[in-house]
Amino acid sequence: MDRKASLKKLPSVERVLEDERIAPRINMMSRRGITRIVRGRIESYREGIVSGGIEAGVDSALILESIAGAAARDIESMVSDRQRRVINATGVILHTNLGRAVLDSATVSAVLVAASGYTDLEMDIESGSRTDRSRRVTALLRAITGCGGALVVNNNAAAVLLAVDTFARDGAVAVSRGELVEIGGSFRLPEILARAAGRVIEVGTTNRTHLGDYERAIDEGATLLLKVHTSNYRVVGYTDEVLLAALAELGKKRNIPVMYDQGSGILYPVESEGLEGEESILPVLDTGVDIVSFSADKVLGGPQAGILLGETDLVGKMRDNHMSRALRIDKMTLAGLEQVLVHYWNGEFDRIPALRMILEDQGALVARTRGAAKKLEGEAHNGFGIEVIEGETSIGGGSFPINPLRTALLQITLTAGGSQRLERELRRLDPPVLVRIRGDSVFVDFRTVHADEEEMLIENLAAAMRNVKERE
Repeated sequence: MDRKASLKKLPSVERVLEDERIAPRINMMSRRGITRIVRGRIESYREGIVSGGIEAGVDSALILESIAGAAARDIESMVSDRQRRVINATGVILHTNLGRAVLDSATVSAVLVAASGYTDLEMDIESGSRTDRSRRVTALLRAITGCGGALVVNNNAAAVLLAVDTFARDGAVAVSRGELVEIGGSFRLPEILARAAGRVIEVGTTNRTHLGDYERAIDEGATLLLKVHTSNYRVVGYTDEVLLAALAELGKKRNIPVMYDQGSGILYPVESEGLEGEESILPVLDTGVDIVSFSADKVLGGPQAGILLGETDLVGKMRDNHMSRALRIDKMTLAGLEQVLVHYWNGEFDRIPALRMILEDQGALVARTRGAAKKLEGEAHNGFGIEVIEGETSIGGGSFPINPLRTALLQITLTAGGSQRLERELRRLDPPVLVRIRGDSVFVDFRTVHADEEEMLIENLAAAMRNVKERE
């Protein structure tokens, strides 16, 4: 039978809406939305027939069954498909796909209080007058860092956008060609700058930029000098860049603000723990730079936000920019960030999960992993190789790209192709377990596994291994 005949058998939208799996939903949900889903499924089936992906000659009843069944599943997923908690056994601490930094119980409680009732978000209870919603966060940031002014927006890209719009909208921003980065999701800095600045002046070359390049940019009309931390890559070899202190000195000499997009947001002296390769915020501010921006949900360990620190008058100009209202954060994010900064103010660094994971003692990590391996010994008799090895992991979120962390890994070795099957089984569990695979081995890193998740993870590993064995 030709395709035209098959196309004539496609049911009407109304016929599908009358199906017993769909009709009851119309009274409870949006008819318009359900109709859109049904039309989409009919069109998808039509395209399958035209392209040859669906066999021609299928009975009308079977076509209706296929379309109505698929539409019913789509409708159900609208109410059941929500964010799910997963067990992150990859060892990547700031995993962007998994939401980056996780929050401690005190921070979660603060968010819950803000979310579940009214708060004094923009009200001074003492006077009853309206006030700034970010007053607590900015006070904490100023106290912790010693900066003159602070401003919080919804992420670091927004922080850069706001600063460039404020100081280069009617002028130009100068930035090194080697620092025009692309971050996750094909999000490119040049495109942000082009939207916010009157002009973008690229200085230097990909691998070498000199102070004179910035000086010429100022002569060409630059009203903001921007230096960007290349957080997710490094250029090595025949390279040269202008140190931030030298750039800050040039800016003061020529009365041009200098901004540094630091990115990672490090307020704890991780270098004292032997972790090098990234700059902390306090030494950055000591260079004399005018404005610093960074993410709150990376090494800082808070909820998603972008933080701007700098000279009081410059931060004031950014706050007065009408765009700042469009980029502001909500009360839940503010509550979470407030609590994380209170931890920093009190020196409670061990209460911040991201820092705790980064700084976990290697010996303790090996002990946790060996304990898990011992509990899985029974599965070794089913043909799985189980051992504890030393390895490396990344902090993630673009932080410390060339300085991985030493870690301990639970290595599960299977027969050819078995690692993919085990990884797939682990993702199908509730909660899903995410691991690393290489060759015929699956690697489990307990660094990113909470203490209250360990037993569940071990049980899930055993169950998934048995499922793989049964399907062989």
